[in-house]
Amino acid sequence: MTVPQIAPKDCQSDHARRSLTLAMIADQYPCESWIHVYTDGSATDAVANGGAGVYASFPEGHTTTANIPTGKHCSNYSAEIQALVQAASIIQESSSECLQVVFLTDALSVLEAPAGGKLPHLMEKLHNVEQQRRVVLQWLPAQCGIPGNERADKLAKLGAQGDQTDNPVSFMEKKTLIKAAFRPQKRKDDYHLLTRHEQVVLMRLRTGHHRLNAHLSQKIKLVPSPTCSCGLEDQLLNTSSSDAPSLRV
Repeated sequence: MTVPQIAPKDCQSDHARRSLTLAMIADQYPCESWIHVYTDGSATDAVANGGAGVYASFPEGHTTTANIPTGKHCSNYSAEIQALVQAASIIQESSSECLQVVFLTDALSVLEAPAGGKLPHLMEKLHNVEQQRRVVLQWLPAQCGIPGNERADKLAKLGAQGDQTDNPVSFMEKKTLIKAAFRPQKRKDDYHLLTRHEQVVLMRLRTGHHRLNAHLSQKIKLVPSPTCSCGLEDQLLNTSSSDAPSLRV
């Protein structure tokens, strides 16, 4: 369910996360022999007007999409669940002759819930699909530009704009909605005024998980030597441009 070599978002660029994920999908779930189903769910401020989006691509070359409103009182978690339920229904009704399907989502909490005996309605839907095809649930990193995931995200937002109903809410869902409604808003300090790229650079400097040779060779073994390309000394954060010609601007 994990993506090989994926690292925390603050320690790895979106490009790297996207490349690793797409390589994993192509290797483990080749599009010639797997149905790819991307799902996403979202809610306004995580508490209201939910939407579910599904984007499915088939080996035969066609695609199927769905976007549905998931209720006036809805959390992101609930919208994600309903997206998977809708996706399972689409595949169950599909006439595709492909016997393997992978459901791809960035909602890790939803993927982990069935292992604990939760979400019986979702499990029933997936079990019905398993009567016809091999089923795999695959986690994806969020917001790094994976095309199928981006399409599902747009469909979920489109679904949220549809006519919403006064949906029944379970006790656990009420607790989730109340907590989200009263959660303090994040303070917009100077860090949050930085661009995404600037935040990543600052976090790398703070944690020491950067792209200089000393770290790449000693910590994660991605380069053979800690030495700077100028050959004078190890490439460290405190290496000055006057000491290392390769760092001069």
